[in-house]
Amino acid sequence: MSGPIQSLTRAAAALRLLATGEREFGLSDTASLLGLPKGTAYGILHTLQQEGLVERDVESGRYRLGPELVRLGSSYLRTHELRTRALAWADDLGRVTGEAVRVGVPHRSGVLIVHHVFRSDTTRQVLETGSVEPVGETALGAVLDAHGAGTPGMPTAPREVLHAVRERGWACAPDPVQDGMVSIAAPIRDRHGVTVAAVSVTGFAACVRKNARAREPLVSAVRTCARAISHDLGADHP
Repeated sequence: MSGPIQSLTRAAAALRLLATGEREFGLSDTASLLGLPKGTAYGILHTLQQEGLVERDVESGRYRLGPELVRLGSSYLRTHELRTRALAWADDLGRVTGEAVRVGVPHRSGVLIVHHVFRSDTTRQVLETGSVEPVGETALGAVLDAHGAGTPGMPTAPREVLHAVRERGWACAPDPVQDGMVSIAAPIRDRHGVTVAAVSVTGFAACVRKNARAREPLVSAVRTCARAISHDLGADHP
């Protein structure tokens, strides 16, 4: 079996660097951070620019992600079977609970959010579809990790936590980014019984927990949604 193509590996690394969103990167920055000669980095960025995957600011000369990635990302989401089958069930879960709903799948950097339903209140919210969150710090991540769908090499929750999640079939954890928010998540399985994703609800701690315990109606709603999506994927649930 042939190994990876170096030029493509380097191009992918350049795109991931620009995707960090910390700032726009100059040629010298990019070359240094990727450990490449400046001429090689320029060739990669120039080619990606020609393909629309990267764009260069005319005034500063610095690089950022290009518009072609939006089209490619949208196509991925449109054709993702799990997301397509999960849309209606996740939207229903959001309407029933009034809380934010997210569907996440394993990703090399953590959990990729493929669908996000806003809470029903009027507080400011940011669409998280397409974002990646860590495995070990979230309810979605704990569920995927506990059922063997975590990403090798990524930080995980303690073994006893994962065992408890696996035994009861759901996880509850504070949101690592949104202070005062808590999530409940449950696994989604395919026709082979393999956990391929997870669905969660996220809301203010007082709405999700009572006396430090997850509210049973919310747990039941999340697990029902997960079973419904799994059933559409061909899973045989008892």
